[in-house]
Amino acid sequence: MRSDPRRRGALLIVLSITTLLAAACGGGTANNAESEVVPASAGIDELVAAAKKEGQLTVYSAQDLTALNNLAKAFEAKYPGIDVKTVRGVDGDLGVKVETEFNTGKGIADMYVSASLSWVKPQAEAKRFLAPTGPELTGKGDYDAKQYVHDGNYFETNSAVLTFGWNTKLHSQGLTDYPDLLDPSLAGGKIGVIEPTAPSIVDFYLWLEETYGADFVKKLAAQKPRIYPSALPMGEAMQSGEIAAGSFVAPITLDPAKKKGAPVDYRMPPEGVWGARYYGMVLSTAPNPNAGQLFANFMVTAEGQELITPSAGSVLPKVPGTVITNDKVRVQDPAKLTPEAVAAYQKKWKSLFQ
Repeated sequence: MRSDPRRRGALLIVLSITTLLAAACGGGTANNAESEVVPASAGIDELVAAAKKEGQLTVYSAQDLTALNNLAKAFEAKYPGIDVKTVRGVDGDLGVKVETEFNTGKGIADMYVSASLSWVKPQAEAKRFLAPTGPELTGKGDYDAKQYVHDGNYFETNSAVLTFGWNTKLHSQGLTDYPDLLDPSLAGGKIGVIEPTAPSIVDFYLWLEETYGADFVKKLAAQKPRIYPSALPMGEAMQSGEIAAGSFVAPITLDPAKKKGAPVDYRMPPEGVWGARYYGMVLSTAPNPNAGQLFANFMVTAEGQELITPSAGSVLPKVPGTVITNDKVRVQDPAKLTPEAVAAYQKKWKSLFQ
């Protein structure tokens, strides 16, 4: 059966209009974002010009909110005309939001920073991140792009770290490394430990055993320590004198307390520290991909690191206010943290400590 030529023409017009409308309204799709990015070879001036033309960006992040807002404020001052919206949340929630934006093609976030490597790797393999284009992230600055930019276009930005600490009045000799917690003078409820209720905390105990010997955790349990649900109450207990030392305390909360005169101190283990590395990504659904690229690049500059990594790990050496570099921070292995493996370790831990 032959079709009516007038009808076919009308149909083509409708399809053309539909296509144009989709192109006009569908900003943030993967193909659009990639095609709109200024290439790395164009240089920083063209990237800045393109970012200013976009005029805004949204970043989702699990990093400390105060540090993130300070970074955004400095970025806006350095690049007037580009507004930054920060959305802070936990990895579990933000990962779901980003996946929804991937699946619908309607991007809101331009950049995402996550500490969940088990989420980041599969998304990278699915090619959902844009290749970095800023000068730092492409090896033209102080940032070690060969070390910190990984296959699949995700890159390290900084890290949160946990370590040991002590009350300077109750244990004036201090601690030099984790084995010092086994000092007999600290037995009988004078040490704090964290209960491994999450896979990440199980990984902390695995790291202790790998670093200090397979029987180290068993020896720690023999000290009869007090048990805390997280680093925050353990640090507070150390400040108040409830315990003399803690095995899982956060420098980012202890440093402000020290400045106010609290009798606490901490040290980084000489062979590296347990913590969580943060990974940054410019998303394939970014509605403002050039502004996202520029913000990502700013985050790993010396100026950006000083703002985003107070009392934490940095991707650059000798950044004021930081305590260690990322290359000395534990990298978790998701393959060792299956639900079965975590449950088995938690059972073992309870048999030792409770």
